[in-house]
Amino acid sequence: MDEQLNMLMQLQEVDGRIRTLVEQKKRLPEILAGLEKKRATNQANLEAAKEGLLTAQKNKRDRDKDLEAGVEKVEKLKVRTSEIKNNKEYQALLKEIETFEQENKAVEDSILVLMDKIDTATAGITAAEQRTQEEEIALQAEQKQGEAEVAKIEQELKGIEQERQKIASRVQPVVLTLYQKLLATKAGVAITEARGESCTGCYMSIPPQVYVNVKKNESIITCPNCNRILFFKEAIAPKVP
Repeated sequence: MDEQLNMLMQLQEVDGRIRTLVEQKKRLPEILAGLEKKRATNQANLEAAKEGLLTAQKNKRDRDKDLEAGVEKVEKLKVRTSEIKNNKEYQALLKEIETFEQENKAVEDSILVLMDKIDTATAGITAAEQRTQEEEIALQAEQKQGEAEVAKIEQELKGIEQERQKIASRVQPVVLTLYQKLLATKAGVAITEARGESCTGCYMSIPPQVYVNVKKNESIITCPNCNRILFFKEAIAPKVP
């Protein structure tokens, strides 16, 4: 039975390595998904900036047309001044011209504002495109590294699984069944050391006679409190190759 305990200790060590690798493998798809999300965010921000530029350019074209129409209207009104003989009508016409000229000035001001927006947006897009390109290169490198890590883990798991099968084949079926059940329900710790008349799995006291039997390492004995398989380290034989 000493050999069975030895095999279980080796098996638990291998299962711990497998569990660690499986957890690492689970996290990698989340990392890759995060990279895809970042890539999509970068592209969305760039598209939004381009849409903003197009909107500003359209607004400027519209205001340019408004200014052109306003200037033309003022010119036509000025032509009429030479045709008016009545001073009252002449003053009213001048007032109308002044009003349109003020409106045209407001349009010109808005055009200047839009030109600034266009310049700023154009520079921002150029910078965003450069930044997106640089980030894309970095994202591709991270993605390639992540995919390589997944392949490495899968290869390592394959080798460890073969090692596990080899060890498990040397464990008695009834003992292996108990071990598997405990491994699934005891946070990956199915076999644990008994030390100082206590179980190091649950840290509860072990009855004296049970502890005496555990120290012999002659049979499979479980903790009366947590049901984990117990072994006494000082009496355990070296690992079986």
